[in-house]
Amino acid sequence: MGMFGSLFGTEKAVDNILDNEKGLLVRAGTALGNLYYSDQEKAEDSEKTREWGIRLLDSLAPFKVVQRMLAFAVMFSWIFMLINVVVAGWIYAITSVTVTVVKDGVTTTTVSGVNAYDIMWQVASSDFVFWPVMSIFVLYTGGGTINSLKGGK
Repeated sequence: MGMFGSLFGTEKAVDNILDNEKGLLVRAGTALGNLYYSDQEKAEDSEKTREWGIRLLDSLAPFKVVQRMLAFAVMFSWIFMLINVVVAGWIYAITSVTVTVVKDGVTTTTVSGVNAYDIMWQVASSDFVFWPVMSIFVLYTGGGTINSLKGGK
């Protein structure tokens, strides 16, 4: 120990490095040995990750039900709005009356009828209705579509 003692300063410092049970070299070797990741440890970690994922999905199940309900409600409301637009167009076509009056050589054409079509279409296609509904539709149905196109179950 004389040479190591003079090299590292004190005998206690040398003992801290070279001790067979608690020395710095033993601790470093143990740490390096623990860096090996065996196949069994990989399998155990993979199993733990799967179990965690299943528990997470189980805990999110009530929220998924609410998400589906909201998505279908929003999509149904927009489809209902489109049906109303179509019906309003038909009503306008049925009830509209075109009147042409010629007075003093001037022809005046007047169309009268219930015209809710324009207003209803403006509401259905407005930025406040159309884009939120389309984003919900794409997000809700898009994930399953993309997964099925990629060959998922």
